[in-house]
Amino acid sequence: MKRETNLFLALFAGAVLVGSCFAEDGSKASKMSAIDLGAPTRILQPDANSRKLQTAVAKDVRSAQVSNASIRAASSDELGGMEVTLQRYRAAFDSLSLPQMRLVWPGLDHRRESALRDVFKFLRESSATPNLGLECAPPTVIGDSAKVACRETLAYSDAKGKAKAAKPAMVSISLKKQSQSDNWVVEKMKGLGAAD
Repeated sequence: MKRETNLFLALFAGAVLVGSCFAEDGSKASKMSAIDLGAPTRILQPDANSRKLQTAVAKDVRSAQVSNASIRAASSDELGGMEVTLQRYRAAFDSLSLPQMRLVWPGLDHRRESALRDVFKFLRESSATPNLGLECAPPTVIGDSAKVACRETLAYSDAKGKAKAAKPAMVSISLKKQSQSDNWVVEKMKGLGAAD
């Protein structure tokens, strides 16, 4: 079973968090609450606890070579649309649905789609129930694009009901506003390494 867990964690890291490392974290399993087990929570975090997340996305935005004048805060309508998109991404993962994932991430490349397919197959075959957690800093908006840094976690229950969790990792999510609508889609994701 340990080999299967390690395989799953490696597949998950390759599918979603390229460049991030995961390991099994037995200490978290006993501390899981109702929130950890799938109760909907806000993904975008407007409070002071998001400073680490904001620092991570700021480094990524600076590398995009844009002027500070073109960077702005998201409007409340934009925040609502981005929140819905991130909730749909999380729901697609938790339901192990590639068709739903493609709706929220239409530009999903073949490599990541294949990796997600492998992760979803592993979870189905092991009768695991996944719970993807996202806690994101307020986005940085540039035109009709946005970048958001997130702390991503994965908890899941195996066929025997034993709770397991991967160590948290940081990921930068690029979102794109669809023309003529308030809808946003995932454009790309980039692993930023292990979260503290």
